Amino acid sequence: MLAIPALVLLVLATSCVNEGDLRFNPVAPGEKYRLAGRLLLPEVAESDLLAGLRDPAAAIQPITDFSVFTIEAGGKSTRAAKDGSFTLSDVPFAEDLVLSATAGKVVLLKRLYPRDLRLTDVSRLTLSLDSTARALIWKKARERKTELTAWDIAAREYTEALASLTTALRLALQLPKSSVPKTILDLPAVEAPARALADRILPREETLREAWTVLENALLKKNHDLLAYYISPEFTNDWDSTSSWQDFLEAMDDYFTAYDITAASYTIIDMEFLPGEQARVRIAGDISSRHIISDQPYQTGVYTSDVFWRREGTFWKIRRNLPYRRGHPTQVMADSRWGEIARAHADLQTAIFREDLTVLERYVSPNFGNDWDVTSTYADLLNTARARFNAADVKNASFTIRFIDIIDDNYARVHCSAQVVVFRLAPGIDVETGPIHAVVDWRREGGVWKLHRNLPYRFSHPRQLF
Repeated sequence: MLAIPALVLLVLATSCVNEGDLRFNPVAPGEKYRLAGRLLLPEVAESDLLAGLRDPAAAIQPITDFSVFTIEAGGKSTRAAKDGSFTLSDVPFAEDLVLSATAGKVVLLKRLYPRDLRLTDVSRLTLSLDSTARALIWKKARERKTELTAWDIAAREYTEALASLTTALRLALQLPKSSVPKTILDLPAVEAPARALADRILPREETLREAWTVLENALLKKNHDLLAYYISPEFTNDWDSTSSWQDFLEAMDDYFTAYDITAASYTIIDMEFLPGEQARVRIAGDISSRHIISDQPYQTGVYTSDVFWRREGTFWKIRRNLPYRRGHPTQVMADSRWGEIARAHADLQTAIFREDLTVLERYVSPNFGNDWDVTSTYADLLNTARARFNAADVKNASFTIRFIDIIDDNYARVHCSAQVVVFRLAPGIDVETGPIHAVVDWRREGGVWKLHRNLPYRFSHPRQLF
């Protein structure tokens, strides 16, 4: 059976990517939120900035009583507690919602995007100078009809400029009230760099979302040519040397011939824009499909991957780390070591199916043992395999890597599942191991990854070792 390419589950994340677009997620009647969190302002401030009248004992000092702040959002307001904590109930959903904390001429802000309201914990919000700088940039961009997302603003190339704006806010807190006509956010030293940064930041997330949408349509319509255009000719994967633009297209052609998608679930976990017109998109998801000829269902299991995109010309294209074949990693941070172990797993599966003891010997460490007994050894494992090959025919042997903990360059812990079915020549019946879940230690010995510890290989061995 052909594997379901993981590309499908990753690209079908379009509606999740668009969770902030009200065309895809219309406001439900009575959609309201309970917002809670804390004001985080360890910076020193001129105390008379916080009050309507000058305190005779005004001084530049840390804020010790946050109850002077009024918290507002969506037409609702409340006072912060002395320690800076707050709770604001029944805040209506708004596409442009901003949470504010005001005390005299000091204003703190936090932009709450639709994604924040619907997909994150809004009971642990933090208002700080950093959140204020980001919200101020969003407001300035919106004034010129540009919608910047949190991921747009957080792009790495703007880190220094964002830090400079935060510093300007910190210095503004130390000014006397007479030097602040309105609020600290309206000071030229704050407003000018905020506006300049808002003009400079590119709204790339929306463009990248459109690229995902195009890829989704290409997959659903089995459009080979469009897929070929949106995968970079320089496409590679970190975990092997065989992944390429050509290999990807061949895998897609095989898939289009064999499968129909029946269901998909997916979540965009994170997005980060990198220097050099690149982006990293972390997605978790799984899909169900059905074989066109046999009508057999297939479930991928959950894939989590950091897919790297790069802008090439006027288009965003997938450049790196897209799993699309069976045996490709289901976890993030998979590198060449992951690929080497995965290939060793595949070789072992083939060796067991073909009853090839020579290959099996190559991938078992002479120091092999199991924690649950003292009889499991290199010799016992091979003797057990030899006896089983002589007494039975292997009908099916499947191994699945759930994830791999890379401890160091020569040691890894593999969380895997397996199931083997054999036909006993006497009395002529099938015998199944049933599902086996194990955590197997591998070591690199003489340049080869080998089974080192905790592989259940007898029917009497434990089978549920998570």
